[in-house]
Amino acid sequence: MIEMASFSVDLFNGILMRSRVMRFVIYLSCIALILIAIQTSYPKEYVVDGQNPHSSDQNVGTVDQPLKTIRKAGEMAHAGDSVIVKAGVYREAIPLANSGTPHSPIRFIADPPGSVVITGADILTAWKPLPDQPSIYYVEWKYQFIIDHKKDGTPIEHHPENEPVWGRAEQVIVDGYQLAPVGALGELIKQVKQKQPSNAVSKIPNPKDPTTWFGMFAVDTTRKKLYIYLSDSSDPNKHQVESSSRGLIFGAASWINRNGIENVQVFGFIFKYGASFPQRPAVYLHGRNNLIENCVIEDMSGAGVGVGGAMKRCVIRRCGHIGGGASDDIDNFINEECLWEGNCWKPINRDWDAGGFKVTVSNGGVFRRCVFRHNGGPGLWFDIAVQNVLVTECVFQENELSGIFIEMSRDITVLHNLMIRNALNAESSISWSSGGVSIAESINCIVAFNTFIGNKHAVAFREHGPRIMWTKGYDAVTYNNKSDVILGNVCASNRDGQLGLLWDNSFFGRHPSEMGEYPTEEAFEKYLKTIPDKVYDPTKQNMVIDRNIYYAEPKQKMILYGVDWRPKYKEFADVGKFSEYTGFDAHSIVADPMFINAESGDYRFQQNSPAWTKQAGWLTAPSDIDKWMADFLPSFR
Repeated sequence: MIEMASFSVDLFNGILMRSRVMRFVIYLSCIALILIAIQTSYPKEYVVDGQNPHSSDQNVGTVDQPLKTIRKAGEMAHAGDSVIVKAGVYREAIPLANSGTPHSPIRFIADPPGSVVITGADILTAWKPLPDQPSIYYVEWKYQFIIDHKKDGTPIEHHPENEPVWGRAEQVIVDGYQLAPVGALGELIKQVKQKQPSNAVSKIPNPKDPTTWFGMFAVDTTRKKLYIYLSDSSDPNKHQVESSSRGLIFGAASWINRNGIENVQVFGFIFKYGASFPQRPAVYLHGRNNLIENCVIEDMSGAGVGVGGAMKRCVIRRCGHIGGGASDDIDNFINEECLWEGNCWKPINRDWDAGGFKVTVSNGGVFRRCVFRHNGGPGLWFDIAVQNVLVTECVFQENELSGIFIEMSRDITVLHNLMIRNALNAESSISWSSGGVSIAESINCIVAFNTFIGNKHAVAFREHGPRIMWTKGYDAVTYNNKSDVILGNVCASNRDGQLGLLWDNSFFGRHPSEMGEYPTEEAFEKYLKTIPDKVYDPTKQNMVIDRNIYYAEPKQKMILYGVDWRPKYKEFADVGKFSEYTGFDAHSIVADPMFINAESGDYRFQQNSPAWTKQAGWLTAPSDIDKWMADFLPSFR
């Protein structure tokens, strides 16, 4: 019995010892897993230094062992990580697939800001003169940019369909000057024979003025040759010649990654020379909650930038097509303290797609303290089913078409902005209704307390309704101008009218094209009774137009009512008579707004201006636009 008891105690002690050992092993394992988890989740910094002779994408990405490319760092970075990029020119494409989280974004940081250039162009050397055409040189060209294919499989190398030359993605830059595309080699030879050697006067070629061209180029993707001619007939081997060889140079594109990326932030970079098509941004953070801040995006062949999220303190300039845009995948966007300048310089149809920035089918957004100037097309275009956007404290200056064009959209608020000399030299089928702000078949829009000076029109309505469009949250919406508010604006010295209700609608009588079908007004009136829901009387659309200040120079028109190709069109030089006729502008006045110094660009009002009395216009507009911008734009721009 004693031996049995001893055996039992020994067995129990052994089991107990093994249990303690097992618990200790499990404890150590848990500690190890926790340490691994902490190490894994702890934010990392990946250093990229392409100029460092010891950099390599086989390195770990530290200061002592930096990575060679930003692309590799982007592949390695996950939520909470930062990519620190040292000074240099990075000739690479950086597709992004990884996302951050709201509390742990992925950050790309140029160190120092403005010292990092990400370019879609490569340097080309070893140019050879073309036999029998010694001023034309060529080099081997292996790239082909394809946006789609025809039904027979033939690649399409331009966009849109009717722009086989200017709609291509290639671009050639010589000593910082863009060359003009001319199509095929035969056309280049023809142009050279017609052209006398000259010095370029512009870094961006004016498509209508070949004397501004530094040179020309043609691409043959079948023979795999790139041909160039410099206007002074010089040898390109004596210049730095770059040609764009990458389209999407940074980000995630909707046509590649439908879901996009989230919570990616980008600071302090210069992006340039992407071989992008129109409507295909070269820098594109498709997705949600992304940020580009303190960056420059410039000189893209087609579209410049698209961001699902926010852009702050950026410069977007000289892109061949639209500077930037937001579409149906980008809601609740923010655009603050950005400059959109000189974009859309290529002669691509302005009625199709154009401007400094274009928004389509989006819900929610803010433009605050931005400047849109010298863009082809509108400065800012809300095109089809855009809703709930605020534009405030912005400047729209000398854009080819309207400063702001609101088309088939709703609930757009334009508050405290400055509109200067927009739409004065437009060549477009939509230019007749352009101005500081143009509202076309749109609902519940508010234009209040803005200053308009020297535009084609100040505020112009266009009515082509009814137009039906699906809109988020509403299904199909019948769009025409209704429930809009024009309140407390200063409209001064606008060339063709201070206010235009440009109703190209049956309410104002027969259109010239209808004269044959309805030879008399009586016949037309009888027809109108069959379509009462398509005849829009401006005074019955629940619109408010009031408390504005109007001022017209000699020979300038005051108020336009209808369009002059319909018989019931009227012009009003007297605002009182306009109010009696329509009920609009009952409390508006005609008076000199008394700018401090409009000739020098100071559009503030003098102390005794009626603008202060009526609290009309943008009372706190900047006295100097360039100095105002300098306070928030990148210092390295």
